[in-house]
Amino acid sequence: MKSTALVISSESKKDAGNGVFSKLETVFVRELSMALKTLKKNRFDLILVQTDLVKKNDFHLLKQIQRMDGLADLLVVLEQSRIPTAMETLVGHWDYLITPYSGDELKLKVEKILFKRNLERENRFWRVELAALLADRGTLSRDDVPAEIWEKAGESRSKDESQSFKRSRKEFEKECLRRALERARGSQTQAAKALGIHRNTLIWKLKRLNLENDYQKIVRKRRRQ
Repeated sequence: MKSTALVISSESKKDAGNGVFSKLETVFVRELSMALKTLKKNRFDLILVQTDLVKKNDFHLLKQIQRMDGLADLLVVLEQSRIPTAMETLVGHWDYLITPYSGDELKLKVEKILFKRNLERENRFWRVELAALLADRGTLSRDDVPAEIWEKAGESRSKDESQSFKRSRKEFEKECLRRALERARGSQTQAAKALGIHRNTLIWKLKRLNLENDYQKIVRKRRRQ
C-alpha cells in the first residue's frame, strides 16, 4: 500500500513539492476550502500546506483541516513572521518549513514522516497482541505460536507442552524484538513505540533475553549503510 498525501498549493502539480511526491498517491488542491471538501471523502498520511496564509480565516481553515484528519501528519510552509500565529492556532501535532526552503529540506521532512508512517503500518496488524505478550499477560495460546518457532525451541508439541510453549514463546518474543529493531533501524524509541511498550521496558527485555549483542549488530549495520 502506497503512502498518501494531500498537497494544498497554488503552484502547478509539476512544481508543487519539487518532485518529492512523485512516488506517492497524491491529491493536489489549490485552496484550503477545497482541501476540507476532499477530506470529507478521503484520509491521508501527510498533508502539506504550501499556500499563502495571510488572512485570519486562513488559519481558521487550517485548524479545521487539522481537526478533520487528526491522524495525518500536517506539514505547513510558513513565513517567519507567521510562525507565532500558527503555533497559537494549531498547538500540537504539526511541523513546518520556513519559506524560502530548499528541496532537500522538504525531502528530509517528508521522508521522516513517511518512515514513521510505514513503521506504524507494518506493525499495526500484530501490535495489540504483541503488546499483551511483552507485558507477560499470557494471552497467546500454543496454537498462536508459528511452527518454525516451536522448532527453534527444540521441542515437539507432544513432549511436555507447557514447557515447550514457554520456550517457544520466549523465542517468539525474541524474534519480534529483533524484527522491530531492524524495522526501526536500531532506534530503541521507534521500536518501543511500534511494539506498544515503554523504551525502558524494551531495554530491560533486551537484557533479560540476552539480545544486547543482536542489538549492537543492528546498530553497526545501520551505520554502515
